[in-house]
Amino acid sequence: MLLTIALLLAFGTLNGYFYLERELQPPLMRIAQLKVKQIMTEAINKAITDQVATGAKLENLIEWKMDASGKVSGFMMNYNEHMRITAQTIQTVQHTLQESESFREGVPIGQALDSALLASFGPRVPIRFEPIGDAKVELSTRQKDAGINMILVEVYMRIHTELSVIIPFNAASQTVDTEIPISYLMVVGDVPMYYYDGKGKPIGDSAAAAPALTLPPPSGGADAGAAPPGNSADQTENDPGESP
Repeated sequence: MLLTIALLLAFGTLNGYFYLERELQPPLMRIAQLKVKQIMTEAINKAITDQVATGAKLENLIEWKMDASGKVSGFMMNYNEHMRITAQTIQTVQHTLQESESFREGVPIGQALDSALLASFGPRVPIRFEPIGDAKVELSTRQKDAGINMILVEVYMRIHTELSVIIPFNAASQTVDTEIPISYLMVVGDVPMYYYDGKGKPIGDSAAAAPALTLPPPSGGADAGAAPPGNSADQTENDPGESP
């Protein structure tokens, strides 16, 4: 009798294991990857933001190029400051990842059943992760218009890390990519005294003093209402159904 019960328990345990292996592992792994990505993105963003706030010399990031009249004609990244911030960021990211290796989190098995009712039920499946390789850091800029003859330059970091997410009986890789703006610069060029909208109407602070602007007619506009050749008024006096 005891042997029969033991065999039934063993059979039930094996069945439960194979069910977990076959049905629950894929959704559990997806949930674990999303959770690790969210937690580590927040941790990296906070660490880098704190580092930039306390240590980066943002005014030295950009070298401005001037023309003969002293106006800004272009800019380029300061290579030395660029490399210093990049190296410091890699160290900060690696330190953050190493500190987080002791991270332990759990996902209720009910979440893998895709049921809102059962999402918080069942034993919690433990999650942990390990860094894979070194973090990659790229410092770059992008520009966008900020008004008439004005450009907003954004200096930002793009950080790429790879992690191995581990749950019982399975492991999978997960990339964490994040962009962190670290500085904004406004480049202001010459602003014209007057400028007009698409209808030729002056706008801006000096609109009242702006001279009137006559826009050229749209192409083909002069002939738009003309009758086609051969359709003169005397040719249309008779009804189409009447004989001349």
